[in-house]
Amino acid sequence: MSSELKLPPISVSGGHQMGIDTGTIRASAHALTPPATSALQVQQTANDALSAAASLPRIPIVVALIQSLLTLRQAAADTCIHIVTLKRNLLGAAERYENSEARSRKYVSSLDSLPFFVLGGGALGYSLWKEWDKKLATNPLWIERGAWEDDNPLLAFLGNANEDYRGMFLAIPSAILALEIKLSRGPSSLKVAPKIGAKRSNVPVPLDGYGLVTQFNQAKAYPDHGEIRVVKYRTGKNIAWRVDIRGTQVWSARGPHPQDMRTNLQTNAAGLAGSSDMAKAVTRALDQAGYHRGQPVELIGHSQGGAVAAQIGANPYLAKKYNVKSVVTMGSNIGSFRPARGVHIVALENGADVVPRLDGRANPNVPNLTTVQTYRDNQGLGANHSKELYAQIAKAWQHSGDGDYYRFIETRNHNLGINKSTTASAQSFVVNREEAPQPESSKAFEKLLQSWGAS
Repeated sequence: MSSELKLPPISVSGGHQMGIDTGTIRASAHALTPPATSALQVQQTANDALSAAASLPRIPIVVALIQSLLTLRQAAADTCIHIVTLKRNLLGAAERYENSEARSRKYVSSLDSLPFFVLGGGALGYSLWKEWDKKLATNPLWIERGAWEDDNPLLAFLGNANEDYRGMFLAIPSAILALEIKLSRGPSSLKVAPKIGAKRSNVPVPLDGYGLVTQFNQAKAYPDHGEIRVVKYRTGKNIAWRVDIRGTQVWSARGPHPQDMRTNLQTNAAGLAGSSDMAKAVTRALDQAGYHRGQPVELIGHSQGGAVAAQIGANPYLAKKYNVKSVVTMGSNIGSFRPARGVHIVALENGADVVPRLDGRANPNVPNLTTVQTYRDNQGLGANHSKELYAQIAKAWQHSGDGDYYRFIETRNHNLGINKSTTASAQSFVVNREEAPQPESSKAFEKLLQSWGAS
């Protein structure tokens, strides 16, 4: 059995496919049939005339006539070939960028119904939900949907407004908790520096989606310090960048490691807590790596790392300053982020993974955000959230024939200026959070706050 047959089924929504009328492209292609037929008729007429002229005496006027007929026949043949080629290319473009089968369905996740079961029936409701979850795990449900559901601007607006309303119930508590941690721990600063002893290493240049995710998965993470990998693309004299951002490494909300619960709260707060610590670390790592304004950048992250990448890609100031062109997230809660102008976000999600739902909202239905989803319940939080599973989702999208995949990857490669001649090198940066000394009592802490306010 081929590897393609083992890939998970996917659902694709949003992205640049919204509003693309491939029917018009097909109609234009078929409209070229009459001109092609006319060109063939001219070619045949020239052939008939040449046959008739063959019996005429070779006087100068006949020779000139035959030469003109030969020129006309060749021009008609060339015109016919060009028209047929154009028609074939138009039909190919329509097929390439047309809504694939993955856009005609939508997955059903048991996690969507968990609050209803628990709030409505308590322990009994949870038991009923578990039965529903088991049934869905063995036979995932897909519901058919028409393309108009995604393409209708009014439905998209109402759907986004509803998701924003629901998401605020989780964003506000996240922001409050992040603020309380900040106040209780006192001022902190980030230290970002190249990893000692880790030299730049040459890495392959991924030119497709699966290769991009697979190479990201090779980036390492550590429990004793934060780490970011910055990849430098070089094509001739042109430079572009990629930043690999891994997910949560420690489950504490305090301490020097910034890939922690504090950053999770900051990204889950829908911007109410400001930029996350890791978002600041990413921009500093780029600066230290040698970034120059105007050079294009792509960001990719798993779990918390994807939320950090989306937070940067949704910030108009940062997206413009660092010329962010594309963001790829895997299993990340990014429903509160809308891509800034010129940024295309691709979100890979598993319906059985709880992490993308931590912000309480589905991804916004906007043209420059493509959501690729599957439902693969591996009966474990870690297994449902693994970066290896998300690599398979990326591969499934690549093999789905969905037009937005080709549009994304071709635009991404063009924006970054990368091709088969491009070389790439990677450098790791260590990130640590430095906190102020903790006071011995709350009163001392209050005095410390007052002294900071007076200074």
